[in-house]
Amino acid sequence: MSNWNFIPNFIIFIPLFILGISSLVMQVVLARVFVVSFYGNEFFIGWILFAWLSCVGAGSMAVRCVKGQWRGLPLLISCHLLEACLFPAVILGIRAGYSSLTGVAGQIPDLMPAVIFSFFVVLPLCLVIGAHFIAAVEWGQEFYEGKDDRGFAGVAYFYEAAGFVAGGLVFTYILIGWNEFQGVSLLVFLNVMVVGILISAGKMPVKKYFLAAAGAAACLGIMCLIFSEIFNAESTALRFPGEQLVETRNSIYGNLAVTRSAGQLNFYESGLCVGSDKAGVAHEKLAHFTMLAHPDPRNVLLIGTGLGDGLPEILQHKPRKVYYAALDPAMIDVAGIYLPALRRMLEDKRVQLLEGDLRQHFMSLPFDLDVVILDLPSPSTALINRYFTDEFFREVRRHMKPGGVIGLQVTWPPNFVSGPQADCGASLYKTVSRNFSSVLVLPQDMLLVLASAGDLNRDPQASVQRLKDRAINSYFVTPAVIVDRYATDRIQKAEDLFKSNSTVKFNADLYPRGYGYNFIGWLNIFHQNLAGVVAVGARTDFLCLLVVAGAMLLLPLWIVRMDARERWLGLTAMVTGGFSLMSAEVILIYGFQVFYGDLYDNMAWVIVAFMGGAAAGTLWGHRYSSGKFIRLAGLHAWMAVYFLCGSVWMWLAAQGRWMPPPWLWISAGAGIGGLAGIEFSLVNMLKRKGCVQAGAVYTADLIGSAAGALGISMFMIPVYGIYQTLLFLTLINIILAVVLERISAAGKT
Repeated sequence: MSNWNFIPNFIIFIPLFILGISSLVMQVVLARVFVVSFYGNEFFIGWILFAWLSCVGAGSMAVRCVKGQWRGLPLLISCHLLEACLFPAVILGIRAGYSSLTGVAGQIPDLMPAVIFSFFVVLPLCLVIGAHFIAAVEWGQEFYEGKDDRGFAGVAYFYEAAGFVAGGLVFTYILIGWNEFQGVSLLVFLNVMVVGILISAGKMPVKKYFLAAAGAAACLGIMCLIFSEIFNAESTALRFPGEQLVETRNSIYGNLAVTRSAGQLNFYESGLCVGSDKAGVAHEKLAHFTMLAHPDPRNVLLIGTGLGDGLPEILQHKPRKVYYAALDPAMIDVAGIYLPALRRMLEDKRVQLLEGDLRQHFMSLPFDLDVVILDLPSPSTALINRYFTDEFFREVRRHMKPGGVIGLQVTWPPNFVSGPQADCGASLYKTVSRNFSSVLVLPQDMLLVLASAGDLNRDPQASVQRLKDRAINSYFVTPAVIVDRYATDRIQKAEDLFKSNSTVKFNADLYPRGYGYNFIGWLNIFHQNLAGVVAVGARTDFLCLLVVAGAMLLLPLWIVRMDARERWLGLTAMVTGGFSLMSAEVILIYGFQVFYGDLYDNMAWVIVAFMGGAAAGTLWGHRYSSGKFIRLAGLHAWMAVYFLCGSVWMWLAAQGRWMPPPWLWISAGAGIGGLAGIEFSLVNMLKRKGCVQAGAVYTADLIGSAAGALGISMFMIPVYGIYQTLLFLTLINIILAVVLERISAAGKT
């Protein structure tokens, strides 16, 4: 490389660098837009990563369909121009898609159409990005040939990964405060700039057509910048058909939106409707039933959505202190603008607002709480699920007096209970029962759960008398309502249903069964047969899964011809490396969400850590003169060590023994990224009988990554939990390391 003059260096690397920036920014933006537009569920983070990676892989393979003069520089320029046009189109398409799939604001979309739609809406952009990398490699190889016998693909991967790192910095320090269309305008300008550089450097007979297309793309970027607020407001409003969008803003936990319909203000947290300005029956019942279950509630902790929740009802019981924490603290600021009553309540001297993430600052709370009220939606997302786990209830119990009472509720059908709903309820019941000796369920239109470490009074007359003694003014909670709720035969039926369900286990931070059961319940709403199949799959024995994966990795040993073994094993190693890299990314994303909560604001940093490590690893791997299977064996042995150490790290965090700072948690991704980057370089260096090609290795990496994104987020973590998932990743890398060592010994390489 030192023999090149400066200009060719700059020209062949900048398309890859800008590709990395564009890919990082669009991945983060699309993940956020999808989570906000489709139910606020982290499932779509895994799904969009899967869709992105698999479609990019398809695009890299589709390059072979381009023939003749359109290969090389013309294809590279075309990719830049198409990406510039597709960036804003994809965002518009996603936001418009929600209204076409549901037609009602806040309605849960049918999962399968949403999944299919989200895949095809990103397909054109991802195909172009996949073709972009191969086109850049093929064109750059023309300059690189003869300069270094190790090939250009590894160097190209490094510069793309370096672009990912730069994209993370740009997003975090520049674009984080911009709306989506302002960010898109920057990407458009960057890609048009590259087109201008490439046109100036190349001699092409169709240059004038590219210049015209670049001018049109530049005009699109100018429009996205000038009219960004209008485009953002109008496209965001598409998520709320039949409602008027009043305000939308981003916080470190998600997106907040306020709409108006029929004289009512509605509040949304990452696409999920969390309440309105009209007092809710559920909030009132939860607050009063829980407060009445305690003889003298003096110190109260209320965890809610930020809309006041049951705060007015709680204050009627004349507590001495009410600690109020919100799922997203920024919602309190937003709601305070539109709810004057909330502002007045927060000015009450008895109310202390807890800022920041409650689970991070739990130790600042006193250890004499009488009542804890958990007024949150059902654990349908990882962010909410962290307030329904064994670890959370254990910490709550530590801060409560011996006779303290905790109250919570989740969605529950008043009559017929489906299998997934029963599983959700049973998991919650068993989780609460692990930490509180006395548990009472009061099913009706909601499943209200009361629990205490002491003796919980099940006599409704005690609550009725307290209602009268405290002079509580309530329209929905009356003596008759209390007696009816305590005396219904649904209580015994629900308890029998929960206790007899031996297949369901408790919910935990690193074993998010509640999140998984809610996902199956979501699927069951629209596709009962498919939900049944998924539920059966969720009961697959871990050992069976490990045996199947091990057999696939051992397959190269059964292939007789040595060259076929090496060809198969080289790509298998890259698939496993990509799978391991993306699995680690999904696990760290999930763990960061569980322990810190503010993933929305840090997602770019997570990706930067992985791709930064990959960039450094690719450069390091390029130092070797050739790729050898024994070196690949060593890499996968180190990957096994990485995942083994990861399980210890997670255990220490879950037990509260050691909680690393967020920056260190995020940086942990650089380790596996470095190993995957080294592997990409080494696999590309394998010279045996055309064993590998740049396109095939890149595609294998993406296939493995796509499988990791979907399989880990959708299946492994909810079904087996973090520890068994890490064990699975450890063992498959050990198996592959052994296979690679055996092949190396047989081939003397």
